[in-house]
Amino acid sequence: MTNERLQVLKMVEDGKITVDEATKLLQSLGGFDSANFEEKFSNFAAGANEFFKEAGCKLSAAFKEAEPKVKEITKNVVAKTASLADNISQSLHEKIKELECCEEECCDCPEEATGCDCPEGECRCN
Repeated sequence: MTNERLQVLKMVEDGKITVDEATKLLQSLGGFDSANFEEKFSNFAAGANEFFKEAGCKLSAAFKEAEPKVKEITKNVVAKTASLADNISQSLHEKIKELECCEEECCDCPEEATGCDCPEGECRCN
């Protein structure tokens, strides 16, 4: 089939021209049997329709099958993210308490005071 004929068929497929317009164009290109074209085009359209209907059903089934798995994964991610956020928050809260403790116990004391319970290297008093 020539490139021109394929372009005409593509225009029909894209909805740019009607089957009747395509028939006239193909006849003008010569060697075209309109009855044969209409039958072949109808068969093609029916086959394409069946293909897309079947593909739609398969995609729908795949989405329905995947939905509970996606929900479970999402639930786990949310739970782990919340747990991680809680751990970070708790760790930061403890660290802030340590720093406040350090300031309260040492900073008002004379420099020679010993008794700071701050971890080594973390006391800002000395």
